[in-house]
Amino acid sequence: MTEQPYFHIGVVVPDLEKAIDYYSRVHGLSFTKPAHVTNPRLEDPLPHEQVVHVAFSKQGPPYYELIESDGDQGIFSTAKEGQILYLGVWEPDMAGRIEALQAEGIGIEAASRSAEGATPDWIITEPDALGVRFEYVDLAEKQAIETWIETDEFPGL
Repeated sequence: MTEQPYFHIGVVVPDLEKAIDYYSRVHGLSFTKPAHVTNPRLEDPLPHEQVVHVAFSKQGPPYYELIESDGDQGIFSTAKEGQILYLGVWEPDMAGRIEALQAEGIGIEAASRSAEGATPDWIITEPDALGVRFEYVDLAEKQAIETWIETDEFPGL
């Protein structure tokens, strides 16, 4: 059996602590300690550094990723609150995935890179023909996310 690439859903919320309380109370979920994760170069569409306030459910996969909204522009803006923003999948070949998406006419709404011109650590597509966004996360990020879920501490913070 091969590993399933689908591992989480991303939900933008107005207040991370309140959302954790709500999902814990209503759905019986527990969450990682919230982390402030820095994207050194988030392109959504203009490049900028962004610090994202985020938590993952401990139950899964699929995991719930709660992301606190930030500002009135960009992929995590207040306009994205109250919806499933994307389905998150592991991607072993990011460059190949980007080519495949382009061939299908699916645009990229956001990309997180370590530096200009670097292959993205993750991308979020524009809605596809069925209206669904996907977040493709480089498989190299898997160990850090799994460690965070298991230990409650985001590696490197």
